[in-house]
Parts: sequence; structure tokens; C-alpha cells
Amino acid sequence: MREKTFRWEEHPAKTMVIFSVLGSSAIGGFGIHRLITGDYLLAAFDFVIAFMFLSLGIFTYRTGKDALARASSAAVAAIGPLVFLQMFDTEGIYWVYSSTIVIYYLVPIRQAVVINTLMLIGVGGVFWGVDYSNFQLYSFLVTIGLINGFSFAFALTEERNKALLRSLSLKDDLTDVGNRRAFTEKMTETIGFHKRYGVSACLVCIDIDRFKAINDTLGHAIGDIAIKNLANCITRMLRESDRVFRIGGDEFVIIADGTDRQAAFQLTEKIRKTVEETDIIPGRDLTISLGVTMLKAEDTTDSWLDRADAELYKAKNAGRNRVQMEEAA
Repeated sequence: MREKTFRWEEHPAKTMVIFSVLGSSAIGGFGIHRLITGDYLLAAFDFVIAFMFLSLGIFTYRTGKDALARASSAAVAAIGPLVFLQMFDTEGIYWVYSSTIVIYYLVPIRQAVVINTLMLIGVGGVFWGVDYSNFQLYSFLVTIGLINGFSFAFALTEERNKALLRSLSLKDDLTDVGNRRAFTEKMTETIGFHKRYGVSACLVCIDIDRFKAINDTLGHAIGDIAIKNLANCITRMLRESDRVFRIGGDEFVIIADGTDRQAAFQLTEKIRKTVEETDIIPGRDLTISLGVTMLKAEDTTDSWLDRADAELYKAKNAGRNRVQMEEAA
């Protein structure tokens, strides 16, 4: 099977590849120094770690997947200082500080807390019985505690910012329902569940009838209000497992997992009737047309959406304000 390749500018794990190469180069440099000075055992240890980092970097570069590299690098970052502390009391201390920061960067914050805690317990075990002054121990505990605290705070802030950015990237600004990207992700997930477990699902395309006339006569501000109120109206009628998305203009789609044909028709007819009876725009009637299709085993994201869209246009051509459901195969 041919390996997937990526353009470097768009590589999904570029940072981890760079980290692996830098780690391999830095530790390999220590190995060369120790080899020259005749410290062959530690030189071999350095070269093994450098080779491990380089291998992880190559794997990450070729596959675009960095989970293995991150977990393995975090383990090395935690174990390495303990080995050096055991062999060289003073030299190993320097690696504890850098490893603490690196671990918070490499893995999720909860895992980082656990790994760093275990590393510090190991450091305490190495320190036990070693002749350090109270001031030296106090200085180490204070400085490593500060580094852990700052690293934790930074990692927590970064994790929350990432979650917020992802949420914003999947949400429609006007209506707060899912956007086109969220819709594509949900479709892919639903198709995957259907292929693995046979879970049924329906896709509904919804369009406001004569929406252009609303914009032309009442203005785009009223059109935006209509879209927002429609989104709220639809959302209130869905189950917790159902998802609604706005994929452009006045077009919405619903994905309802675990829904058969009868339930799909009942849901969409209920939505159509409720919208017709609700003042989406006060003082003006507003109706919608809906196209409904059930997920098939051979469907892709494009084919499923195309079929639902075709049913929507049938509803439009048949007079609007109606549900058009694809005929059963």
C-alpha cells in the first residue's frame, strides 16, 4: 500500500516532526561528545534515544499521525532524567526542568499531570539517601514547583482556547447551529456507523419558500431574522441525538440517526406544519419545503446529499410547503 504523502507547508503534524528532529539532533550531539571522551555506555544510551526520536519523526512525517510520537516522546522525557540522575547526580537535574515543560506540550493536560507527578516521585526516590543540603532540596522543590504550575496554567489555557476555536469553527455565526464543516464531519461519522453497525439514518434538506422575495421586499435584516427564528424553531423539535446545520443562505439540513422511514416522515411533517403555524416573521406567512432520504449502504457524503437535494427540488416543483420523501428502494 502506498504511503500517504503531504506537502510540508500543509503537513498536519509539522510541529511534532520538527520536535523529533531537534530532539534527535540535540541528544545525538551529547552521544558524540561522550563517544569522543570514552564514555561508551552513556554514548550508546544517547544514540538509542536519538534514534528513537528520529524514527518517530520519520513515521510522523510519512503518516501525518503524531499521537504515537507524542506519547513515546513524553515517556522518554520522563524516564530520561531519572536515568541521568541515577548515574550523574548533578547533570540529571537539568533535564528534569526541560522535561517538565516538554511533557505538558506533548500530551493532554491530564496525562501530563500524571506523568510529571510520577517523574517527580521517581526523582524523590533517587534523591532519597543522597547527601544534598536542605537549601539545595528546597531550591529544587520551589523551582520545579513553579515550572509545573506555570506549565499547567499555560497548557490549561491553550487547551481551552483550542476547544473554543474548534467550537467556533463548527458553528454558524448567525444561527448558532452547525455549519458546513460540522455537517460534513457528522455525515462522515453517520455513514461510518451505518457501515459498521447498520444504524439507520435520514437526511433532510430544508429550504425557505420564496426567500428571495422576503429579502427583496422586507430587506436582508428581516431575512436574517427569519433564518435565525427558523433555526430556533427546528432545533426545539429535534431529539437530543438529531443535528441541524445551516449549509448556506436559507438552506438547512438535518441528520437524524436511528430513524426509520416512518419516523423520518413524521418528524419532517411535524417540522413543516409547526413552521407554517409559527410567526417566523411577525405578520407574514412563511413556509418551507423539505426533501428526505434514507441512508443507503453504498452512499458517500456527496451521493447522500445529492439525493436529498433532488427530493427538495421535487417538493419545490410540486408546489412548495410540503415534504418530499424519496421512494423506498
